[in-house]
Amino acid sequence: MSVVALAGLVVGVLVGTSTDLPAQFEEEPSPRSPVVVGLVSDIFAESASEWEFELPVFNATAAPVEATLVGFDGAALGVSSDTAENLAGGTWGRIQFSVAANCDALVPGPMNSVRLRVHTGAETSVTTLPLPGRGLVLRDYHQAMCASADPVPARELVGVWVVETVYGSDAWLDGRTLLMRFDRDGTFVTDSEGDLFAEEVDVRGRYRLEGDLLTIDVTGSVVGCVAPSRATWRVTVRDSRMSMVWVRGVCASGEPGHAWVLERVIPASGMPGSPG
Repeated sequence: MSVVALAGLVVGVLVGTSTDLPAQFEEEPSPRSPVVVGLVSDIFAESASEWEFELPVFNATAAPVEATLVGFDGAALGVSSDTAENLAGGTWGRIQFSVAANCDALVPGPMNSVRLRVHTGAETSVTTLPLPGRGLVLRDYHQAMCASADPVPARELVGVWVVETVYGSDAWLDGRTLLMRFDRDGTFVTDSEGDLFAEEVDVRGRYRLEGDLLTIDVTGSVVGCVAPSRATWRVTVRDSRMSMVWVRGVCASGEPGHAWVLERVIPASGMPGSPG
C-alpha cells in the first residue's frame, strides 16, 4: 500500500503501530471539519494486537489534534477505541478499535457516516463525517460473527479450505495462504506451504462436530499450535464459505469476538478416496 497524497501534500510519519495507509480515499478535508477519515480496514499485524480494526484519520488543520472513535451511524455495534494522539497538522494517523457485534440486531446496512470525538487545543467536540467504503469490512465481520447457528453435517466440513480473513489476535495470518483439510475419518491438517497431503505439515490432529460446534485437538505440530492443545469453534457453512467463531480453548489463541472466514477450494467429492 502506498503513501497517500492529498491536496498536494505528501503525507509522512503516522500515528499508531503501522506506517502504511490505504491508497484510496473518497473524501477531501472539509473547511468545516478539522479532520477527515479514510477506509476502515482490518489490522494486519505480525504480533497479537488488542484491536481488530483501524480507521485512518487526516488532520486538516495546522495545529495538533487528538481523535477518538465514538461510533458508526446506522450500526448497532459496541465500539472500543484508542486515540490518535498529537496528530500533527497535514498528516494522516490511525485510530485502532474493536467492535462487539450485536447478533440480536439486523445485519448493519451501509454506514454512511462515522462520529469522532476531536480535541483541538482547549476545545473538544463530536463531529460526524462521511465514511468511505460505507463500513463494508464491519458488515462482513458482523455477518461472520452472527451467521445462523444451524447444525453442520460432517459431509459439509470434509474437504480443503483456505483461510480468507482472520479477525482477532491471529490477524498475522491475513495475507498468508493457510490451508485446512478435514477428512472423513475425523482427522485434520493445516499447512501454510500449500502441501496438505505430505508427511510433514504444520499442524495435525483430530476433530469432532456436535451440532454447530467444532472441537479440534492438536496431536502433532511443526509450526504454530503446540501439541497437545484444544479449541472449540462455532461453525457455519454456506455453500463454499465457512465462518469459524472462537468459543473456548487455545490454538488458535482466542478471545470472544475472534473469528475466521474460509473459502472451500476442494469439496468432499474431490478428496482422495472419494467414491468414483
